[in-house]
Amino acid sequence: MTKIVAVDPILLYPEHTKLLKEFGELTTYDTVPKNSREIIDRIKGADIVIDYWTALPKEVMENLKNTKMICSATAGYDWIDVITASKKGIIITHCPGHKSESVAEFTIGLMLSALRRMCKAVNETREGFYKPSGYKSKDLKDKTLGIIGYGTIGKRVAEIAEQGFGMKILFTNSSSTRGNLEKLLKESDCISVNAPLNNKTRNLLGKHEFDLMKDGVVFVNTGRGAIVNETALFNALKSGKMYAAGLDMLANEPFEKNNPLFKLQNVIITPHIAWNTEESDYRLSAQVVEIISAFISGKPIYIVSEQRR
Repeated sequence: MTKIVAVDPILLYPEHTKLLKEFGELTTYDTVPKNSREIIDRIKGADIVIDYWTALPKEVMENLKNTKMICSATAGYDWIDVITASKKGIIITHCPGHKSESVAEFTIGLMLSALRRMCKAVNETREGFYKPSGYKSKDLKDKTLGIIGYGTIGKRVAEIAEQGFGMKILFTNSSSTRGNLEKLLKESDCISVNAPLNNKTRNLLGKHEFDLMKDGVVFVNTGRGAIVNETALFNALKSGKMYAAGLDMLANEPFEKNNPLFKLQNVIITPHIAWNTEESDYRLSAQVVEIISAFISGKPIYIVSEQRR
């Protein structure tokens, strides 16, 4: 019988749990494993592993004896050692698309909130400060939105921005050149990072890139925190080069309380919640079943790009 183990807590809807149990023996956990030893103890002997957020480094991979497939139950998978998995013949899959609508809508909301200084206005109003003229801002209409990362999320962000707000769109993707990126940085009024984290995007945006941006640019990151050099971002915001930023991701999670970005009034920081909707949860639960069903039938889907080469 196929042994399926969800190594960390994941919301699986009853109808999807029922289907997984029809595929084989299903084991789930209500707690996050504390260390590599506990991870190994949980998934040793598993044919299929469902991994939501738990890091699976080389140390863990080398101890897997029977595992044939690991399903990263989210779009990202940079915490999984794909190289070692590939050497051991373990297929790594992920779940793209399930959170696209949720993240795209949140991205637009975060951009508007940063542009219009909504959090600052709410906080100061609660403290008794009432001066409507103190929050002068700009419209989104006819502004240029540069999207870094043009997958399903980036394309949906573009669709909402263009059709809903009349914005002009520039974008870069994995095949874009350095020249494409610099053109986007120089010409965009707002910039949205929606790219995954990989060797090409890690520290993609630093001092040089921020210097290329327009004065007064609005910057939003709902991609990955490590794509951005936070020291350079802090300096751009503090100097006024950047008008405002909306960040759903920082380089380190959980966020560090002493991160200097928290001291700035022109930054909105949310705790990695762009994906978190009821609809996204349901789509993910269904997609996990779809992926495992396809693998068992001998036709795996959503294999990570590193293993498709």
